[in-house]
Amino acid sequence: MKRLHCSLAVHLLVIACLRWPACDASECTSITQNVLTSENCPANCLNNPCVLYAPSLRTRLPCRNTGASGSCLVDSSYTSDSGPCEITYQCLDSMVNAQDSWFLSTGYIKQSDTMTQAYVTVIENLRFDPSIVSVQLNGGPTIGTKGVMQNIQLEPSFFSNQPSTVLQFIGMHINLRAFLDQSNVNFPPTLTHLYLVNVNLQAVPKQIANCSLTYLDISQNYLTSFPSETSSLYRSLQSLTTLNLAENNIANLSSPLPSKLENLTLSGNPMEFIPPVVFLSNALKELRMKACQLSNVKLTSEQFAFLESLSTFDADMAFSGHCARGYGATASRNGKVCVFGAADTTSTSSSTGLIVGLVLGAVGIVLVACSYVYWRRKSRQEKYSTKGNSRFDTDLTEDMLRDGSGGVSGETHGSSSIWNDSDLLAVRVDYKDVRLVKLLSRGGFGEVWLGSYMNEEVAVKRLLSDKKTMSDALAFASEVKVMAKLEHPKIVRFIGVAWSTALTIQAVTEYMDCGDLKSLLNSRKGSSLTWANLKCQIAIDIADALVYMHTMNPKIIHRDLKSRNVLVDAQQGAKLSDFGISRNRSLEDTMTAGVGTARWIAPEVILGGHYTELADVYSLGVVLTELDTCKNPFHDAVNTNGSKMQDVTILQLVSSGQLKPSFSPSCPSSIVKLAEACLAFHPSERPGAIHVSYELRKILREEL
Repeated sequence: MKRLHCSLAVHLLVIACLRWPACDASECTSITQNVLTSENCPANCLNNPCVLYAPSLRTRLPCRNTGASGSCLVDSSYTSDSGPCEITYQCLDSMVNAQDSWFLSTGYIKQSDTMTQAYVTVIENLRFDPSIVSVQLNGGPTIGTKGVMQNIQLEPSFFSNQPSTVLQFIGMHINLRAFLDQSNVNFPPTLTHLYLVNVNLQAVPKQIANCSLTYLDISQNYLTSFPSETSSLYRSLQSLTTLNLAENNIANLSSPLPSKLENLTLSGNPMEFIPPVVFLSNALKELRMKACQLSNVKLTSEQFAFLESLSTFDADMAFSGHCARGYGATASRNGKVCVFGAADTTSTSSSTGLIVGLVLGAVGIVLVACSYVYWRRKSRQEKYSTKGNSRFDTDLTEDMLRDGSGGVSGETHGSSSIWNDSDLLAVRVDYKDVRLVKLLSRGGFGEVWLGSYMNEEVAVKRLLSDKKTMSDALAFASEVKVMAKLEHPKIVRFIGVAWSTALTIQAVTEYMDCGDLKSLLNSRKGSSLTWANLKCQIAIDIADALVYMHTMNPKIIHRDLKSRNVLVDAQQGAKLSDFGISRNRSLEDTMTAGVGTARWIAPEVILGGHYTELADVYSLGVVLTELDTCKNPFHDAVNTNGSKMQDVTILQLVSSGQLKPSFSPSCPSSIVKLAEACLAFHPSERPGAIHVSYELRKILREEL
């Protein structure tokens, strides 16, 4: 038996009104839509489907005589729900034409008269021929305009009524959002090819999880993301070889591409960079990114080589004529791009560009390493610099700065400035009353001891013995003054500061008995933690601390938020600590120094540009990934050769928006969604701390 294609096309153009019977009184006014159905058809349709025409739609969607089996007929004795009446109808007795298609529309389209046309607004109780392999609903020309759609009413069983032979469904220019929002709608599990083009969707329909798709076209819709890799929907798409996401609202793809995907179309999306997950694919052969917002595209030499190796890479890439420092303009098949470590070239040969990119790849790594060393050095200088115009900073005099920057190791009048500092004196405790008990941790600049003060267990932070210069002491004094200003249940409580000389200055804070969050997550206890029993509450505690800091006047930016700087107590929960590189910030201030630890730093901070308190929100997003995986962020990041990615490469990729930390498959989707918002490349797209706090509470209350 020949397999048939069922094409239900709904077209746009309206034809002139046909001549109708003069008597309107007997018309079937109870029929208010043009209905395609297999039930209650007039007898001469011989149990074949028919289209019943509503009298009220005669002007806009009249019956049209087309094709050998598409004559418009009138039955004056038709029995409707309201009794006998006159109905205009078409029998679809053959169901097919010379092209093995059933062709139905809501407006005139020029076709051969072998096609059967009918203008349909509702499809219900439709029985399909058991040989059909393809079903199509088309609300306009194949190449239509996004947002221009026809409305057609489908019953929930529309797909389930289709035979198991159906392998393809094509829906184009039809508003299917409300239909697919119904929980009892399911696509045939036999589908391998699915087209949902311009059907008013805001997300990939969850119903396709039941299919075994190899081809998915979901272009001209309103998607902002692709399903999370932790979702069952994402896992059901791993057999895809072709994916068309053109003309949506997707700025980036955070989930890895399906493992078998060979053809990806992202054209017409507001993408300012090539999604980093593209470069992780082992199967991709074709990539299309026309009409995106690609400009001065930044690539590593490996990424450049990857794109040049594709059989098809079609993209619009604007180039201003200059690349950022460390990048060189390199010719590609789509115009010039900026390759890290490459020298500028005017060659139009893509092969030459590839060779240059590969040869200079090693140099690029050296340059990244140099940049990273410079960044670390600058971070240290900033950490121990009191330069600035905030109230905290100007408490330290220029004389003190000169003493510190000069590397004075003994006490001069700089130390007397500490002795005479009213803010420090206000929180000073007797040095002899602070007793050190046990070393808890040691970092690059200081160490923390378990101690006792006034019969209370405390934590004592002090400088390392080889860091006891006057500049270090002055910087530590600035940190103490920041700590003394902060008072919040989710910020480690400051008790006082003690010194016998300026170089022995030490801060006394409350003791948190579970240590820092990083150590907790890496311990055996970490594996027993869940989002429901503790992780979500820890995240809420951190967010609450940021809300407090970011709503102060002037605002305070932590700038070094990471799991190591979150302390945990069995009774009090999590609290934020270590304000050594925090500074006051007014709304007008700009800060350009990059400060923090590599894997937690926001892209704008790495780049050395203007940044706001939303840099802390990015770091919080990284901490959420730590809470999820109980591992370091980017622990699974590898180079194209499979080797473990180093911090210098991670910095470069993060700063260009090409890499983000990953989540485990078991992470709740709501947590992933919130964390991904925090990790947005553009600060303006990140939520504020108060929004994060609200969403976490909502998740804990309603989902966990």
